[in-house]
Amino acid sequence: MILQILKWNINLGKWIFDRRMKRAIRKAKRESFIYDKKYLVILLHGKPRAYQKSSLKELIKRRGYFKKGTTIEHLEKMAYYVTK
Repeated sequence: MILQILKWNINLGKWIFDRRMKRAIRKAKRESFIYDKKYLVILLHGKPRAYQKSSLKELIKRRGYFKKGTTIEHLEKMAYYVTK
């Protein structure tokens, strides 16, 4: 598979990022349907991940995970995908 990618001259980093993004969006859709909660797909530590909105609120309250002044509205604006 990797040899085919190199043969087609596709940027490997972009390809990996796109795969991770599709996987995170798929996970957000599936878990939103199962648990009936709102999920956000955001970049944290350079990787797209699906997070439950309520768990992000708790991380903001803890002070130290995000910069001071970050709100859930800021995270929703910078999210790549939001369920519901």
